[in-house]
Amino acid sequence: MTTLPPAILDISETELRAALDPLPFGILIANNNGVIIYCNETQTRLENRPREMIVGRHVTELYIPSPNASPILTAIRTGQPIFDLFEMYETRAGHVVNSTHTVLPLFNNGKINGSICLVIPPDMEPQTGQDDQSARSTVLFSNLVGSSPAFLESINAALSAADSPSSVLIYGETGSGKELLARQLHERSQRAGQPYVAINCSAIPSTLLEGMLFGSVKGAFTGAQNSPGLFEQAHGGTIYLDEVDSMPLDLQPKLLRVIQERRVRRVGAMEEKEMDIKIISSFSREPLEAVQAGRVRSDLFYRLGVVIINIPPLRERMTDLPGLISFFINKHTAILKKKTSGLAPEVMRILKRHNWPGNVRELENVIEGALNMVPDGGTIGVAQLPHYFRHLIIDAPEEFAVGGTDFGRTQAEFSPPPPNGKIRPSRDELIEAMTASRGSITEAARRLGQSRQRLAYWLKKFGLTRERFY
Repeated sequence: MTTLPPAILDISETELRAALDPLPFGILIANNNGVIIYCNETQTRLENRPREMIVGRHVTELYIPSPNASPILTAIRTGQPIFDLFEMYETRAGHVVNSTHTVLPLFNNGKINGSICLVIPPDMEPQTGQDDQSARSTVLFSNLVGSSPAFLESINAALSAADSPSSVLIYGETGSGKELLARQLHERSQRAGQPYVAINCSAIPSTLLEGMLFGSVKGAFTGAQNSPGLFEQAHGGTIYLDEVDSMPLDLQPKLLRVIQERRVRRVGAMEEKEMDIKIISSFSREPLEAVQAGRVRSDLFYRLGVVIINIPPLRERMTDLPGLISFFINKHTAILKKKTSGLAPEVMRILKRHNWPGNVRELENVIEGALNMVPDGGTIGVAQLPHYFRHLIIDAPEEFAVGGTDFGRTQAEFSPPPPNGKIRPSRDELIEAMTASRGSITEAARRLGQSRQRLAYWLKKFGLTRERFY
């Protein structure tokens, strides 16, 4: 057991561990040279490595520099604190950590003598009753992970519009996180303690949607009762209208009037009620395209789109993939109450090759599904990926030819060719084997002493398809 230098903190490491190890967020203490002299137990779990691999090393030895530079070194250099910096950083060991940092410089007799960094994991929620700025900042970023320029541009736009009464329009592909951003935008605002009401306009039949939005009075239509609509329920807070570009055209003028007048009238009622409400809406396509296609009235678009925020699809921010994977692994291991040692290297390469048509929602489903299949404490391998990832394996066999199994195939099918098999069969040999096997890749692979996977690769390489041999 060592003792921290008195110039930094006049306390023994034993006392420090007793005080700081139980905390739910990570702590790093560095001296004025940028060498880590203490980290708590939570930080070792976040970085997935023991304390002895962190303490005693310089910050640049431990972490890959980020575009924003090390907040620890910045605080030491400037003597200024850094509050609520959201960042995805990567250790030299290849582990990705998503967190919000607060870094405070440490002084001794007026001179900077180091810094202390609080590392708050993304799934850590603020305590009930907190309503200060820093607490709302943590909530905002608690489930929004990324550091790519396009993603950060969206986040900054949301931050700027959070406390404005103006309508906000978010557009992006299905699964990109529109509803999540809308909810966090509400939580960031001064309306955070007020109602947040959301409705998917594409999921409700047009005959029911009007009554759900505006409410109804008894007798207005068959089965109608006196009931407030979602706009009334959201009074004082925020309403989120998801996929407005799927709303029936005959209902859009009524929505436009509510937005313009800030008053709502129940179906069948004579009187109107004033409402204090923040309106956030979303389109699943580019807004002007929806207007030009005649799916959304232009006057409604202009009212909804006072502030417009685009969330890029995952395929356009693939640098965020490691951080998102880390976040979802942490999230679902906690829910499933099981541990994992992470992804096998070949799995990360496969995930990077996928174009993610379902975006972040698809990625979360893949990770959650894989964690359900992997043994407790095991590594997520190719076998735990969904069946539709098969084409990514076939397209790149040399990367995945050794180790693990895939989609129920045997280990032998992923092994290198046997000694009597040719590493690279000729085109003529492939044609002969496929003809003799009547298009069966498995049988042709057996004849040539190849794995099925390698044979599929060479067929594609030579421009051959199995259908020509049926």
